[in-house]
Amino acid sequence: MKKGLISLLVTVVMLAAGLAQMPQAAELKTFTITSGPLGGDFYALGGVIGEAARSVMPGATVSVNTGGSVENLLKIDAGKADLGTSMIKLYEESLKAEGVFASRKPVQNVKIMMYVAPMPMSFFLVRADSPYTSIADIANTKPKIRLLTSKKGSSPAVASENMLKQYGFSFEDIKEWGGSVSYVSYAEASSLIQDGHADAYVGPIVSSINELITTVKMKMLPIDQAVLDKLSSDGYMTYTIKAGQYYFITKDTPHMAETVVLPVGANLPDDAVYALTKVLCEKPEMIRNVHQTYSVFDPSKSADHIAVQYIHPGALRYYKEKGWVK
Repeated sequence: MKKGLISLLVTVVMLAAGLAQMPQAAELKTFTITSGPLGGDFYALGGVIGEAARSVMPGATVSVNTGGSVENLLKIDAGKADLGTSMIKLYEESLKAEGVFASRKPVQNVKIMMYVAPMPMSFFLVRADSPYTSIADIANTKPKIRLLTSKKGSSPAVASENMLKQYGFSFEDIKEWGGSVSYVSYAEASSLIQDGHADAYVGPIVSSINELITTVKMKMLPIDQAVLDKLSSDGYMTYTIKAGQYYFITKDTPHMAETVVLPVGANLPDDAVYALTKVLCEKPEMIRNVHQTYSVFDPSKSADHIAVQYIHPGALRYYKEKGWVK
């Protein structure tokens, strides 16, 4: 946790020193970023993007707020935020009013600025001495398990339940078995398991969860390949966790991931989005230093996984200049 904070502070200092020469955007009075919950890497990513925005929008008051992948798209669409963090699967569903957006009108005022990286999701973590060795064990035994996941309606919570449904059970089923499902912050999840008030966590491994697995010996229940194949056909990615990345990963392990993107307001000035895109692509260490998830950020792939019509014109201009989009 301390190492992560130090890395983030170093990145912010580098931004202040290294971005003075970057192009300036047209004057905006405010620029609001909606990110993720405290203790998550989306929130840290939002902070770094905020620093980058200040460097190219000197006349704007830049603010970074908490949020979630679903909420962020709705806030941007409603004009309550200018940029956010989300997933391409959710963005595409929001345009069609499908999935978690089924009860809402289609999102109309949101474009995508860039693809950032794959985010491994739905780590099913239990204590190392837990009797369970697979998610199928839980499906078969129907235990009174006390499960924790992230904020209700967030992308990690939605992804986690989608994964569990491939095993034939849902969060509601767990409650019917006599167990519980609690939607909590990452910091709360860490504390509750450390204190013995919860049995399992399902979601991404962010800073607070890293603290948990450092303090308490945990193990991961792997996702079966057949389930990963089904999830891939539903818009998720298959990502390989390298042996040794976490102490409970002893061999290269296929896992579920989502495609992290930065949605922006469709009506944002093209030159503002162009300038911010240019900063982030030409100073890639800003994003890479935020969290291990983003260490693979490759500016030349910033338009990957995004249909051209979904890319904001300002960002598209930069990508075409670089030859990354024809």
